[in-house]
Amino acid sequence: MRFTSSVYKQLVVHDLGVTFVDGEAEVTDKATADLLRGLPAELGVRAVGGRPPRESTNES
Repeated sequence: MRFTSSVYKQLVVHDLGVTFVDGEAEVTDKATADLLRGLPAELGVRAVGGRPPRESTNES
């Protein structure tokens, strides 16, 4: 899933291990994506497309 930060183009969220480059970051972990959605609105972070991969299941 892609996220953008319209306020801080080089935002680094150390606790989540996410770095925005030119205002964009790609996140593949659903839990991390959910946490990014919960950041304060003042940071300008929002999801812009794509979905994180489903958690793998061992169905046979």
